[in-house]
Amino acid sequence: MAYNIACACQSVCITLHDKPIVHAFCHCTDCRDLLATPYHSVTAWKEDSVSVDKGQEIIAVYQHPVLKMQKHFCSACGEVLFNTNGMNWRVVSQLLIAKSNNGVLPKELRSNKHFFYEQRVIDLKDPLPKYLRGVDGPLYED
Repeated sequence: MAYNIACACQSVCITLHDKPIVHAFCHCTDCRDLLATPYHSVTAWKEDSVSVDKGQEIIAVYQHPVLKMQKHFCSACGEVLFNTNGMNWRVVSQLLIAKSNNGVLPKELRSNKHFFYEQRVIDLKDPLPKYLRGVDGPLYED
């Protein structure tokens, strides 16, 4: 399976190959710090599952000054394409995937859990499992 994404100005086009490592809501402080958001609806991919088909030369990279994380964005329009984490995963926003696919997020990429829920800044009421720490941590008990 492959999914195509592009920045707002269409100068950068990327293909996501295979299946993501995870598709979930991340509540970690690191993502909040890097992306300035209360939580992040993510798909995470192995490095070799993400290929830049157009515009590699205009992708700019912001290296977080403390964390082992980067934000990769189009230098023409500013759209964040993906960020990297300490495991070197390519973390792509579900919102960008939906925007790049006529507003529809493929069902198989929709969040199926929350992780790092103990670090949340807002409570979310939904039926998805909420994990403490990482994606395989213990479940949060309300």
